[in-house]
Parts: sequence; C-alpha cells; structure tokens
Amino acid sequence: MAKVKAAGNVVPTYNSNALTAYCNTASLASALATIDVTDFASTAMEYINGFATWTVPLGGHWDPALDAFLAPDAVTPGTKRTFVIAFDDGTTTVSYTWTTNAEIQNYTVDASSPTDGITWSCEFLLSGAPTRAVT
Repeated sequence: MAKVKAAGNVVPTYNSNALTAYCNTASLASALATIDVTDFASTAMEYINGFATWTVPLGGHWDPALDAFLAPDAVTPGTKRTFVIAFDDGTTTVSYTWTTNAEIQNYTVDASSPTDGITWSCEFLLSGAPTRAVT
C-alpha cells in the first residue's frame, strides 16, 4: 500500500469557499456515543450505539480573505452552511459533504509571538451523517 501525502490532496470547502490555501492541518473525526443498557439481569456490561458526532478541526496561516469567509459565521452562533472535505490519492477522490449542516465553533486567531506568523484554527461541528462520495 502506497503512502499518500497530504499536500495537494486535502480540499476543505466551507460555504463554497475553498480553504485549502489557508490550511496546514485538517482531520475528519467521528465519535460514536455509546449508551449503557446494563440492567440487573445482565451478566456483563451491555451497550447499544447512539449517534455519531462529526467534527473537522482545521488550522493554518491566517489571512484577511480567510477571515472574511469564516468570521461572520463564527460570531453568529447557529449559522449553518455547507461543508465539504475531500481526500484523494491522485486517482480516487473520497468526499464527505454536509449540506447546510456545518457550524463553526472555537474560531481562534493566534498571534502569540512577534516572530511567528499569525495562525488560525476552528472546528466545524457537523450535524447528521455526511453524504460520502467516491469518484
């Protein structure tokens, strides 16, 4: 199995705005809730699956154009837009899409050192399961 480099092969898009040029970190995470259904008749712990929580943390070098894409929605809680993240290996692209179900949370602009560049980060909280496509 060949390794796939991240550079040039990860494409996040928020509200039809490509974020690729502003990102140097991205991940797709799904955390599945587990519900304990153990009762007095159980002989061991028993669980059922609950709902998944989907998040995409992104970050990179800050730019006013990026801020124009994200800040208006970050300062308006409850604003939901379309979010897509695509990964490819040069041959096959796998994309995950949440249509009008992405909300920005934890938007941060960091200028912690006068000798470093300004960076940004946020997490997209995604409602519902994504539409997954392979092309």
